[in-house]
Amino acid sequence: MLVFKRDISKRETGPLPEGLSEEEAKYESYHRKLFPYTIVRGGLDLAYKEMDDMMDYVENDHTPPAGSSRRDFPADIPAWYRSRFPWSANFLSMEETHSALVIMAKAMDSFGTREKMKTIHWMVLYDCVHFIVDLYNKLLEDSADKARDINLSNGVAVDFDDFINQYWFDIDFALLSKPDYPHQVHAERKGEIEYWVDDLMIDGTEPLKAMEEAAREFKLDPATQALLRRDPVTPQMLELESVRL
Repeated sequence: MLVFKRDISKRETGPLPEGLSEEEAKYESYHRKLFPYTIVRGGLDLAYKEMDDMMDYVENDHTPPAGSSRRDFPADIPAWYRSRFPWSANFLSMEETHSALVIMAKAMDSFGTREKMKTIHWMVLYDCVHFIVDLYNKLLEDSADKARDINLSNGVAVDFDDFINQYWFDIDFALLSKPDYPHQVHAERKGEIEYWVDDLMIDGTEPLKAMEEAAREFKLDPATQALLRRDPVTPQMLELESVRL
């Protein structure tokens, strides 16, 4: 199982704590209606299936493979990839993203282990979750029956920004970039790192050297540095780290 900041397999149940304000009670009630494991697993499985379809299509000379259940393929596969995986496409090839999806999907099938993700995995999974949450929220508005097929919650729209705040340890893949969401829980760390880098560069430190200094100061995942430098992706960078139960 993949390790998150909060256990995605557990949901808050039972009565709300006493003494909550109206706003706090509303927030706690909302969280009790989410299915965190399904949000992650559904996003990952859908992305894995779609990526498989696209890569089989490309390998089959842009013709639907025999036995494929999908017949509607985009005319421009690279454009589809950039749209479907907006963060990942900035740093990874389709093949590299596919490899990361395969590795994470296998880890999700193993309930007897705990696997720690690296920055690359968090980035790819961010794209996966964002897509399925957006799809689900639109279905809730337009087709409730189809939304129940995905079933990410007990009938409430999923707040993607809040979900990332609650379950991601950080968004270091977004360093030196501006996300589309505030992610206030992670924004302080992101701002501190970027301020550190900017300050060093103002003093004349070269950008790559400044990032190396920041990496030591803030204990960045080595994969984060490699990603920001656009280093070639190695098999080691895609490996998960097993942690003790």
